[in-house]
Amino acid sequence: MAHTQNLILRIVAQRGEIGGAELAEIAQKFGLSPDAVRAASNRMARTGLLEKVGRGRGNARYKVGPKGQAIVDQFIVKLVHWHMALEGQQAWDGTWLVVAFSVPEEQRVKRDVFRDRLVEMGFGLLSSSVWLSPFDQEADVAALVGELDLDGMAAILHCDHIQMPGLAGVGELARSVWNLEPLAEHYRDINRRIEAFMAFLEQLGPGGEIDAEAVFFAAMDLQNEVMEMILTEDPCLPPELLPSDWPGQRTHELAHAVTAAIDRLEHVSERYEYLFHLIQGMEVLEVFRAGFEGDVGFHWPGVEEAR
Repeated sequence: MAHTQNLILRIVAQRGEIGGAELAEIAQKFGLSPDAVRAASNRMARTGLLEKVGRGRGNARYKVGPKGQAIVDQFIVKLVHWHMALEGQQAWDGTWLVVAFSVPEEQRVKRDVFRDRLVEMGFGLLSSSVWLSPFDQEADVAALVGELDLDGMAAILHCDHIQMPGLAGVGELARSVWNLEPLAEHYRDINRRIEAFMAFLEQLGPGGEIDAEAVFFAAMDLQNEVMEMILTEDPCLPPELLPSDWPGQRTHELAHAVTAAIDRLEHVSERYEYLFHLIQGMEVLEVFRAGFEGDVGFHWPGVEEAR
């Protein structure tokens, strides 16, 4: 359910405003049935993740709602952390943000929402009801406390030293707070699939018949999976807290190649060009494009003529 919701939210955010029929058509190319898209879109509109535009009959149109925009904004923050850290552009200053809370049982629904939102923001569980982040997200946490009406039930602390007896250094501390191995295995798996996709592109000879739209959506599907991982699985920790052989670094490098591959395909998929830009007005993928210094190794027939 979360995957369906996040994919729909990204498509709507990328388009700015989109009709229900077009949304279903695009989502279907990523494996969602039209019925599932319609049901999810209506549910998301009821909960404020989306907004229906206009009141006339016919095909409903959607744009991102207030709650959806909060998720989009959070995603952009995480993507920037992920990109800058793995590019070596964001050094950790050694400061931790600690959030401790005590919410009574009769408000357990709010407590669960608060905990889930902290996880989405990349916090890890240090101990019971004590959560840890290497980033200064105090303003976001304070806003979340206000949104859930939990004033007086949460404390926010900044500290530059946390020690757990038996653990040597911040690396071991991070591994005890964040369960990184399942995430690492997911990165290894997608790395293998991206490398296989790039090898497939290498084998395409010039002048052959190519289902460019199918290749375009295969590349977009890989990119979407990476984006979903960043949003829902990866705490986007600084390199100082990650193992030296962290496979997410290779994923970051491959993201440049996939972005370059999609860039090559834009001219054959102009109808879907907006999907390439991820979020309207967002410049992070432009950084991916500018930062890729290599060549993906394949050249589409007629690319130069089409540009």
